[in-house]
Amino acid sequence: MASRPQSFLEFSAALTGFSQVLLRGTGMTETYLHEIDTIVPPRMLDAILAAFQHSPDNPGGSAVEAILGDPELGPVARNIALLWYCGTWTALPDSWRATHGAAAADTTHVVSAAAYQAGLQWSVVGAHPAGARQQGFGAWAVEPENIAS
Repeated sequence: MASRPQSFLEFSAALTGFSQVLLRGTGMTETYLHEIDTIVPPRMLDAILAAFQHSPDNPGGSAVEAILGDPELGPVARNIALLWYCGTWTALPDSWRATHGAAAADTTHVVSAAAYQAGLQWSVVGAHPAGARQQGFGAWAVEPENIAS
């Protein structure tokens, strides 16, 4: 049986389309697990991981699609994707909070400066986090490399 961080990475890789190695390389796995656990009941993330691990088509896209379509698990899973891509947590929908409870930390916020810088969004667009990494004079005027037309 995989550890919780390993299960989280496996699910996150299927969710984001990035490899577990790249996700682990961000250094944000434990930070994101802690963030999620302070906002949603731990059983909720465990239910997502169990649904993914016990899916007959694991690690296929259908398992992720089923989780995203689930009214209980889907909102949390979508926020996990936002964590990896943007380093932000978006407040869960009011209907979800009414059913499962609202945590004080369930507000829209950037998790940390490190999370912002580690966001997958920067890799996707072939750019660097604005204001966080030195890029040299005029770097924003140059078209990113390796962008498919």
